[in-house]
Amino acid sequence: MSVNTEVKGTLAKLLATENLHVEHRKISTAYFNTETRVLALPIWKDVTGDVYDLLVGHEVGHALYTPNLDFGNAPKDYVNVIEDARVEQKMKHLYPGLRKSFYLGYQELNKKDFFNLRSTYKKLSDWKLIDRINIYFKVGTVCNDLPLNFNAEEQVWVDRIANAETYEEVLQLAEELYAWVKDDAEQNPDVPTPPTKPNNSTSADGDREYSPQSSDEKEDADGSGDSNPTGGNDKDIDSDLDDVDDNLDQSDTERAWNDNQYMLIDDDAKEWIYLDLPEVNLDKVVVPYKVIQTKLENHFMHENVDGEAFTRSVDKTTDVYKKYKHDAQSSVNYLVKQFEMKKSADKYSRSSESRTGVINTNALYKYKLTDDIFVRSNVVSDGKNHGLMFLLDWSGSMSNCMMDTIKQLYNLMWFCRKVQIPFEVYAFQSTMYGEYSQYGDNHKAKRNTLGISKSFRLLQLFTSSMKKKELDDQMLLIWIQCYGMCSNYYTAHSYCREYTLGGTPLAEAVICIRELVSKFTKNKSIQKVNVIALTDGESNPMFYNAEKLTTRYGEDYWNTSLLCHNLNKVFILRDPVTGYQRRIEASPFLTTKEIVSFYREITDYNWIGFRLCSKREANTMISFYGNDSQEYHTSWSKNKFIEIHNKCGFTVQYLMPNQNIGFGTSDLEVKPKKEVASKAELTRAFKKHMGSKMTNKTILNKFVEVIA
Repeated sequence: MSVNTEVKGTLAKLLATENLHVEHRKISTAYFNTETRVLALPIWKDVTGDVYDLLVGHEVGHALYTPNLDFGNAPKDYVNVIEDARVEQKMKHLYPGLRKSFYLGYQELNKKDFFNLRSTYKKLSDWKLIDRINIYFKVGTVCNDLPLNFNAEEQVWVDRIANAETYEEVLQLAEELYAWVKDDAEQNPDVPTPPTKPNNSTSADGDREYSPQSSDEKEDADGSGDSNPTGGNDKDIDSDLDDVDDNLDQSDTERAWNDNQYMLIDDDAKEWIYLDLPEVNLDKVVVPYKVIQTKLENHFMHENVDGEAFTRSVDKTTDVYKKYKHDAQSSVNYLVKQFEMKKSADKYSRSSESRTGVINTNALYKYKLTDDIFVRSNVVSDGKNHGLMFLLDWSGSMSNCMMDTIKQLYNLMWFCRKVQIPFEVYAFQSTMYGEYSQYGDNHKAKRNTLGISKSFRLLQLFTSSMKKKELDDQMLLIWIQCYGMCSNYYTAHSYCREYTLGGTPLAEAVICIRELVSKFTKNKSIQKVNVIALTDGESNPMFYNAEKLTTRYGEDYWNTSLLCHNLNKVFILRDPVTGYQRRIEASPFLTTKEIVSFYREITDYNWIGFRLCSKREANTMISFYGNDSQEYHTSWSKNKFIEIHNKCGFTVQYLMPNQNIGFGTSDLEVKPKKEVASKAELTRAFKKHMGSKMTNKTILNKFVEVIA
């Protein structure tokens, strides 16, 4: 079974006790850059979880414990073998859970003959001491059904290696061991090292049978593959096995492992790109509600660009708004009632009885039968205080359903005011109008980060901290603006062009959400934040600031590229705050799902999506997310919405019709063919009206269930 390496890569981050960045790259050997604290690992293929944990645990061990120093006079292979043993013992002591992974991983690799033991050695007496030590600390006391044996003099070296604590001890041991091996070979040139009794000793941690290592980890900061800056090539192994005893300074098992590691590398792997979430400065992207209110008020109430005709249009729209506000109160009151009932039910379900310690005199008669003679009190656990953060799609495609959406939004805002739930409403927009337009040019951004479009803006439309009159005035102004943008009621220049509809930068809005929530909850007793997205389509595709620089007008700019234009790459998104990282899909059809699901992992918010769509679009989404079951189609036909949990990125997403979802309780529209409506026409109009009312109430009930 292969391992999902982009997920398991988090293991290295968890293992590290200091700031350490782990990246998979198209390289042949691992290396650690001491300056950037980046541990680069090859992209492996067909490795199991145990082998992957072994390799990563080993590399992290070297990153943490092996200094970037040369070998001095010690033979390189000897230093590698002994340092491997020291590092692995430290990792097993620090993270006991790795013991099993090390053991099973090396057993698996040995079965694949990664140390060339079957092809190289015919019998134990052929093994050089450094190779027996290497296999002993990696594979264990028994290798290929043969016990690894050391005589009394050799056992001294094994014990000294097992107890080595510092890199300086490793260098000293390597020099001394090599000198002893040479001296022994000179004194006994024709006598092979005989095996004596099986070794039954254990190391200081009592766990000799587990030990992992690889020479990859020996890479220095520049990734040269050689921890000795002046050393030679790890891979110039002597293939003439008959001369093995003539190369006493070499470890054949170590070099075989170095060569065979390349079999694990995926040569056909895609390039992996690691992207960090960008830092967000809200002052650069958020247009405060006071600024919006002032400009809209000046535009609609004072400028009068079309004279009396414009004034009449504004007055007529104002009357429509006031009528809707009056008619909608019954729906709002219904929502408040359902909310209070739901909250009371939840409060009751959280209640429990507890003994007070006060004797209940009415129960004294049964003291011989039970000790339960104390007065009981009802203890109720407190529910959480909710806060609502609305993200409203302010894109051009919303023009056909914006008024319906605004009606639903206003219902929820009036509801929040009545039950005193804090809320804020932000419209996400991309437009070239106005002075608020992102951070400036991308030469100020950091490389290898998700990008934020310079046309992106967040319009702070409403907040519960506004005074009542201030909120009422703003709701009227936004109503007039939407009416102008979304109908032929006004001329094109009659609404405020600065706040017109644009693109769909939902991804950028989600990127800003942590900072928005932090500001929103400051000095408020909000325990649970609900992020509610109201949109009619997918987010604009995400792009990133690439490493390559372009110089324009004397300044350096990071090249930007859309993720969906790089399907030949693997993108790993990282959160510098939590350290969480995960692969994200580059498909433009998955942009919303990928960015929202990522933020669900790094926040504790409740993410709710309202997707306005046609029946055809709903069917496409059902099929696309693998939810093509009859219950969804039935729900759409019967309830006029579909409820999907945990499959579209959101905690729950509601697919709703993009037309006629905002009717108030008095909206009864009759379209008679003649001067007087027939009975059939009245019946159809009433059924349609009641259907819209019930649809609204069903959706509102679902909303109550989420936040109560």
